[in-house]
Amino acid sequence: MTSFFFFFAIFMFGTGLYLAFFRWILRYSDLKNNYYLITNERIIIAEKLTKKIIKEKKLEEIDQINIEMNNKFFGNIIFGEPETIFGKNDEPFSFFKRNGMNFDEDKYVFLSVEDISEIIPVFESLKLKVTKTFY
Repeated sequence: MTSFFFFFAIFMFGTGLYLAFFRWILRYSDLKNNYYLITNERIIIAEKLTKKIIKEKKLEEIDQINIEMNNKFFGNIIFGEPETIFGKNDEPFSFFKRNGMNFDEDKYVFLSVEDISEIIPVFESLKLKVTKTFY
């Protein structure tokens, strides 16, 4: 019986460690190994080493661009509506059929972008609706 609790405690400790640190380390390595491309037809996220396209989206499918940045123009560019923690009422996990919880990440996003102020005119020249938020 005590061995069960021991293994359960080790499992919970490992899960907490992963959620607290390791997933951010994996995210950082993804950011360092990817690059972002904007063409006149689509946006692309690709790997640096293999040049393999990981994600792509046509510009005509983008209805809005949400830019979250600080006062030094460093932040994230989200293509489409940003995901919030409190989702819609039809989310898979909801409290009493009311406010749902959303655990999905934004699918098409450029993370940790520097000098966003230089990129915004590109989106505006492509006739895309840009919403800026400062944090």
